[in-house]
Amino acid sequence: MNRTITRELLSGALMLGLGIAGLLHIQYGAWRPAPLVPSYIMPQTAYYFLIGSALWVLGILGLYALRGKVSALERPGGDAQDLVAVGVSCALMLGGGLVYFWMVLNVGLIVSTVLFNAVLVAVLAPNVSLKGLLIVPPLVGLAVWVLFQRMIGITLPPSLLF
Repeated sequence: MNRTITRELLSGALMLGLGIAGLLHIQYGAWRPAPLVPSYIMPQTAYYFLIGSALWVLGILGLYALRGKVSALERPGGDAQDLVAVGVSCALMLGGGLVYFWMVLNVGLIVSTVLFNAVLVAVLAPNVSLKGLLIVPPLVGLAVWVLFQRMIGITLPPSLLF
């Protein structure tokens, strides 16, 4: 097995393990919900997303293995590109995180989440279609709104736009 497949399998197994361990900790651990808000909903949702992401990664790897296209995951000169990609990704995440938090304070959570995800999709997936760019960020904003406003019941601070 090459290094790329090994890393993907290990990351999938780690995500799956963290998600299952977190859900077990909520169910059987010393978890104490807050008196006013069911505080288990946010971490429980994150653990479900971790499990879903792990199943997605492992499922895609399984499909590649069944089709015999495992060699398509190999990149020529991948070792040299990995360091550059890690550096660019770290700088983008740290700088983008600072800009995002500034936007949350000045524009509002939902609007800044939609705008930030639009920029992330445009930068990290440069081949995305315009339809994908117009659909994915509003869906992420809607998911954040449903999670915080409807499921957890937190009143979000008012934003400048709406």
